[in-house]
Amino acid sequence: MDNYNKELENNLLEMIKQKEQAEKRLLSVEVFIGITATVVLFALVFVAAFVQMSNGLRITLIVFGFVLFLAGCFYALRMEQVAGYYACKECGHRYVPTYRTVAMAPHMGRTRYMRCPQCEKKSWQKKVLSKD
Repeated sequence: MDNYNKELENNLLEMIKQKEQAEKRLLSVEVFIGITATVVLFALVFVAAFVQMSNGLRITLIVFGFVLFLAGCFYALRMEQVAGYYACKECGHRYVPTYRTVAMAPHMGRTRYMRCPQCEKKSWQKKVLSKD
C-alpha cells in the first residue's frame, strides 16, 4: 500500500509538471500569434500604401489586415487568460479571471491591474504557471 501511495504521488507530480510545461508552450504560442498578427497588419497596410492599385482594393487590404490583427489579439488574449493563474500581490491568492476582466485590465506584459476575488483589493497581479 505504501508503494502504491508513492507511485500515485509521483504520477500526480508528473502530471502537474506536464500541465505547467503545456501552459508555458501555450504562452509561447500566444506571443507568436501576437507578433504574426502585427507583422501581417503592417505588411498589408504597407502594401496598400505604396503599391499602385484601385482604392477599393486598398481599402479591402487594410480592413482585412485589421480583421486578422483583431482576431489574433482576441485569440492570444484568450490563451493568456486560460494558461496559468494570476497571483494577487496583496493576499497571494491565485486564480483564473474571466476573459472580460483580463481584456479590460490595464497591463504591462503579463502583469495586469485587477481586483482579487478573495481580498477584493486591486493590485498589479503577475501571471504564474503553478497554483502553489
